[in-house]
Amino acid sequence: MRFDDNYGGDPNYVGSSIKPTKFYQDEKGISASALALHTEHEKWVGEVSAYTSEITDDDFVQPAALWEVIGRESGHQERVIENLVGSIKGVKYPGLRKAVYGLFGRVNKDLGSILQQRTEAAIKTAQK
Repeated sequence: MRFDDNYGGDPNYVGSSIKPTKFYQDEKGISASALALHTEHEKWVGEVSAYTSEITDDDFVQPAALWEVIGRESGHQERVIENLVGSIKGVKYPGLRKAVYGLFGRVNKDLGSILQQRTEAAIKTAQK
């Protein structure tokens, strides 16, 4: 998400569930290949860069190890949680917050639920 004045608050990535990107070929009902007049190299580069990967359990090995390292210092995990809650509570979309809790839950099974409980409680407190 961009936070400057360039395109306002539009998401700066394709695949955003908040404001899905509308591509010209989809709007006009034509195939992407009908628009392309690329050289062989441009075609290869475009196909490679259009590839998107999925998030797998391997993506959480290092964050999980870091979470354990952070836990070696008394109170450090608690400070990280409070910092995260402070950021996540500003997210307006409940579905997006839920996805964040899910990702942190993959780092550590308790971390996602702790973040959810504390963040949602902070949001309720702020609404009073």
